[in-house]
Amino acid sequence: MAVLAAFGMLAESSGSASPDTGVRVASVRTAAAAPGKVTVKTSLLKVGGKSYLSARVTSAYGTARRFTVKQRVCAASTCRTVPVALTVGAGMTGWQERYLGTGSYRKSGAPGVSATTPPAVPAAPVPAPVPVPTVTVTVRETVRETVTVTATVTATVTAPAPVAGPAPGTEDTLCGAPANAYGFTFCATGARVYAPATEACLVFDCIDNFPKGEGYLVMCNDGKVSMSGGLPGVCSYHNGWSRDIYRFAT
Repeated sequence: MAVLAAFGMLAESSGSASPDTGVRVASVRTAAAAPGKVTVKTSLLKVGGKSYLSARVTSAYGTARRFTVKQRVCAASTCRTVPVALTVGAGMTGWQERYLGTGSYRKSGAPGVSATTPPAVPAAPVPAPVPVPTVTVTVRETVRETVTVTATVTATVTAPAPVAGPAPGTEDTLCGAPANAYGFTFCATGARVYAPATEACLVFDCIDNFPKGEGYLVMCNDGKVSMSGGLPGVCSYHNGWSRDIYRFAT
């Protein structure tokens, strides 16, 4: 457009410009051309020592056309045909310039022109629908519940039946043991008691872990009885061993 303005060619145009694929393009609507006719004009331009071939096409076609203008130009004694391609809309005038080179050029003969219909722009393909996968979601819920159960247990403890033996309470049958109805005695004539005898706690003062004893029944120096007789460390927490406790044979 700068080259055209330099030569005063823009004074002939009015309206809006149309697109083109060349270097410089201008298009204006015209009513002078007859329908189906094309008017072509070429000229040589020189700016800053550089030469250009300018082609002007006025089209009266009912649709846009792609025109190719061919002009023979010469520099000194060398000549060549230079094509200028441009697209002009219906009832429009278009300009296109083609760079020739440095130096001076001259035209030789009249320009030729050919027209073609621009290829239609293909419609954008419609993408195929993308299948949406089916997703199955399984939700599992774990319920934890804490249940507190309070139970009342009633236990009935039945003391073992007294062991038959010598009449309790006499010095010769107890050997100093407390009078009792369960046959316990300090006399060595009785038998050692190996099974945890819980009834002994009804007669004597038992140590705290009495039922856990694994020996035989003895009395410690602090007066308490234990089932640790015959084991290492007998009555070790109760001032040591004092005597064995026996039971009359049934």
